[in-house]
Amino acid sequence: MLGNFGPVLMFTALLKVLLREYHTRRMARFTVWVLAYGAALWSVDRLSSGAPAALWALFWLAAITCGVYYLGRLAVFIRRRLLWRLRRRLIVTYVFIAIVPIVLIVFLLWLGIYIVNGQFAAFLVASNLREHFDELLQVNRAVAHEAHMNSSPASEETLAGLQNFYVKELHQHAVSYPGLEIALRVGSQVRAFRLDGTKIQSPLAIPAWFKQEEFAGIVMDRGHLALRSIERGPTAAGSLVAILSQPITPELLDMVGEGIGPVGVVTTRPVQTEPSQRSSQSHLRLSTSEGVFDLSESVYSKNRNLPEPVSRFDFIVRGASSLDPVSWEGEKQQELNAPAFVYVSSRVIALSRRLLETLGEFSQVYVIVFKAVAVVFLVIEGVALFIGARLTRSITYTVDKFYDATERVKKGDFSYRIRVPSNDQISALGEAFDSMTASVERLLRESEEKLRLESELEIAREVQAQLFPRSAPEVPGLALYGVCKAARSVSGDYYDFLKLGENRVCLVLGDVSGKGISAALLMAAIQSALRAQFYDGFAPTSGSHTLPLSTAAVVSRLNLQLYENTPQEKYVTFFFGVYDAATRTLTYTNAGHLPPVLFRRGKVERLRVGGTVVGLLSPITYEQAEIQIQPGDLLLAFTDGITEPENIYGEEFGEDRMLEVVRRALNASPQILVEEIYRSVSDWTGSPELQDDMTLVVAKASE
Repeated sequence: MLGNFGPVLMFTALLKVLLREYHTRRMARFTVWVLAYGAALWSVDRLSSGAPAALWALFWLAAITCGVYYLGRLAVFIRRRLLWRLRRRLIVTYVFIAIVPIVLIVFLLWLGIYIVNGQFAAFLVASNLREHFDELLQVNRAVAHEAHMNSSPASEETLAGLQNFYVKELHQHAVSYPGLEIALRVGSQVRAFRLDGTKIQSPLAIPAWFKQEEFAGIVMDRGHLALRSIERGPTAAGSLVAILSQPITPELLDMVGEGIGPVGVVTTRPVQTEPSQRSSQSHLRLSTSEGVFDLSESVYSKNRNLPEPVSRFDFIVRGASSLDPVSWEGEKQQELNAPAFVYVSSRVIALSRRLLETLGEFSQVYVIVFKAVAVVFLVIEGVALFIGARLTRSITYTVDKFYDATERVKKGDFSYRIRVPSNDQISALGEAFDSMTASVERLLRESEEKLRLESELEIAREVQAQLFPRSAPEVPGLALYGVCKAARSVSGDYYDFLKLGENRVCLVLGDVSGKGISAALLMAAIQSALRAQFYDGFAPTSGSHTLPLSTAAVVSRLNLQLYENTPQEKYVTFFFGVYDAATRTLTYTNAGHLPPVLFRRGKVERLRVGGTVVGLLSPITYEQAEIQIQPGDLLLAFTDGITEPENIYGEEFGEDRMLEVVRRALNASPQILVEEIYRSVSDWTGSPELQDDMTLVVAKASE
């Protein structure tokens, strides 16, 4: 019940501290009045045209004064409380002297490399796009020249000749112009087609703003980006207008990002709703001086592979560059207010190989930022060295005093006093100086004993690891997988796969009562006793096991052996099954274990037939059952370490949550399914430490 009142008690204690501070210190009362004064000014700003600037200046002056005062109080608190222990002082000293400079330098170097190389990658991609629409412009110029040289006065004949020119000259290079559309207009005749000669039903119209002779660039047409080139020129049949349009497609992005990395292009559109309401169709929202914009369209490279890393230091960088497309549908030629940009991912060494001599004036902004950050880091480094030196001196001064004291004591002068003010933990050790050596000797003995026990536990863990199957056996039509995670160094859970000939395999899962070494020893005894029942002097896969197996008989013999050779309080929950691939049947006996789960066509069946736990009572008659395993079935056997772990509120993970996890990953491989269950349990408990041994055995039937 006290746990429910924990937050209330903490709030009450905090309130008492604040009230005591208010009643005992004038600065605390002054701070409260300053905050009340600021709240009043804020209310005036909201209810009227605004408070005078002079009143706000007075508030900020008083607020800064209070802030400096309480920062000083915080510094005193840190010095007297947090830095009292020697260990904390040494940690702070080494952090400020050694770790801080290294971290700052490494981060500064990484930041510079990341910014410069990321923007260089974006620059290369943008340059490749510009080169591409420049190529379109050159093609259009060549076509205009060809049309000008044509003396035919017939529009259709001129258009046919130009189409033949495009198809003949560019079709063999069609891979360099994915999705290219061509629109030709001579007089009143229009012809639109692709490089393969396919006719386009809706040819591109000439934009209203196009008055010049030619144009090439990136345009936004009906919400889609494209590279376009327009060329106007005279012919014998009339005025010619040639439009080349290449949409920005994954294939085009593969071309411009070749040798660099995957490329993406993003366009946005103005938000029609309130800025605070997030669009249900967009995961991107940008706020600029022009307004708030949502994601409109995104195109990604078909090839998402980065260049192969040359070394472990060849890390990934990312950069972005604006595209500034022209509105195709506008009345005049103008760039869109909605941001559109290209972004690219690459690697440092791949970019350095393509580095040019200069990146242009825009890149100087990042150089300035880099220099500014470097100056700030140098200042921080100087402050860190100063603080580290002061802390080190405070420690060494006290240590010198202690050294002088030990030398005087060695000479027999027991009247000597250190006389160091008790400002920290080191100086306070003077009172415990005489008992120090005895405490150290005792601690050394305890440390040696602990190391010996840890060494023995490690040996036991290695021995137990050899008892589990190194790999699951291969059985026709059945994929097996099992894992055991110990809560301590050794586990009391047991699972095994016993291959009996080519078509039969035994599935074993047990949970020994208790934990630690005793449970692990009993687990080893169970493994030995069980395997001894199937050993007949031949290899396990030699086909010597010709007699049918009775799982109930096997469990009964194991129960009798454990009952006669183990203490009365020791027992085992046990599941034993034999799968026959020839008949696709599973014969099993469940001796007090959590019933395994069979998932079949969206339904769940539990394998409960058997009897009580093994090793507790004798004689006991066990039963066995037989089920048909169909393709697509999944059998999951588990111990209570999967279902009983609790979260911070004392709630168990439970079988229902485990079954839900299995349903989500039912189509995954057994290994991935097991990993997903362990991950879900770990997320539920919120701690990497296991509360109990966790064991899973999965059998998935295939065709």
